[in-house]
Parts: sequence; C-alpha cells; structure tokens
Amino acid sequence: MKKIFLGLTVAGMIVISSCGKSADTLATEDAQEVLAASEDAESFVVDTNESSTTWRGFKFFQDATKPEEGHFGIIKLKEGVLSVKDGMLESGKLISDQSTIENHDVEDQGQKSDLVNHLKSPDFLNIEEFPHATFEISKVNPLAEGDYNTEISGNLDFRGVPKNITFKANVKVEGDKLSIQSEEFTINRQEFGVDFAPGNDTVIKDEVVLQLDIKADREA
Repeated sequence: MKKIFLGLTVAGMIVISSCGKSADTLATEDAQEVLAASEDAESFVVDTNESSTTWRGFKFFQDATKPEEGHFGIIKLKEGVLSVKDGMLESGKLISDQSTIENHDVEDQGQKSDLVNHLKSPDFLNIEEFPHATFEISKVNPLAEGDYNTEISGNLDFRGVPKNITFKANVKVEGDKLSIQSEEFTINRQEFGVDFAPGNDTVIKDEVVLQLDIKADREA
C-alpha cells in the first residue's frame, strides 16, 4: 500500500463563535509534523455522504434583558483517507468543503439564506479564498478510561492558519467500516483570523463548538 500523509480534517471549523475564552476552549500550539501511514497499514476512504462536522455558535446582546442566541448546522467533507494498523487508527486526512455549510435552526428560508451567505463571506469562512479546511493527524493515543477510547492531535488549517489541537473521540473499526465520533470541542475563532464584530448591540462570541462524525470504508 502506498504511503499517504493522512490527517483528520475538520470540515469547516469556524462559524459563529463566542466572545471570551472559556476553560473548555482547546489550547492551540504551532503546527506539528504529521504522521504518515505505515507500509502495511490499511486505508479507509471517507464516505462524504455520511460524514460531516457539526458546528454551534452563539451571540449575546448588550441589552442584558435579551437572552443569548445561537445557531447550529453542519459542514460536509470533500474527501478524506484514514489509515489503520493492527485495528488502531494510525494517521489520516480529511478535507472539508466549506461551501457546503448548512444551518439547521432557522426556519424562515430567506433568513436562513442570508445567514448562510454571511457565513460564507470574508467575515467568517471566506470560501472564495479558502474553499477548504484540513486537519492532519500528528499523534494518536489510546485511552483506557473515560467515555472516549482515543485522543487525537493534529494540525487544523483554517483560513490559512495552521494550529495543532487535541480532542477525544470514539474510534471503531468493524470489518470494512471505520467510524470516528468526537467529543464536542471548542476553538477560538480569533486564533484563526476571524475577528468580525457586528458593530451594534450584538456581540458574537469567540468560541465555536465542533463535533466530528466520520464514516469510512476500507479501500478495495
């Protein structure tokens, strides 16, 4: 099997964020060297129809009588390959298609369209200049305790800014199928160059909550 530099990619890891950095926001480091697949590792190709990144973002108002609001949706993947050795995730690469961002909470179609178009604009995803986001695996650690069986580190490259982050996930290899279901984790949009502020009584938070749901099939 040919060697492949793999890496999980977080399809679009940004959207509406949160203001102020909470204790749950992932710490970021400089990009690290990514892992390559071993010669005898097995490749799994991501099913882009069944895989996505869920995003959630929030805003609040200067008027304290107004409740905090939020939006959520998904971003789909363009492609991805993961490698497995001895039944364990070894390395991988996922690439998102930022233009596929969807909103799942706004019912009015006109308002939904306006929101999605704004998220695609240079204020947020800037899909014209940065149509894809990637996350390349730099380290995989098995976990013996807790709700998740794997800790994954990797370089999230969003809007041309690569940062190394670490999150937990449940990784399962069953026959010809591989799945990765991550915990919900939070990134700070400011660290990736997203500093848009509405300029009215609305404050968009700096934190974006993300969750990966990846399905892949063994390469024939």
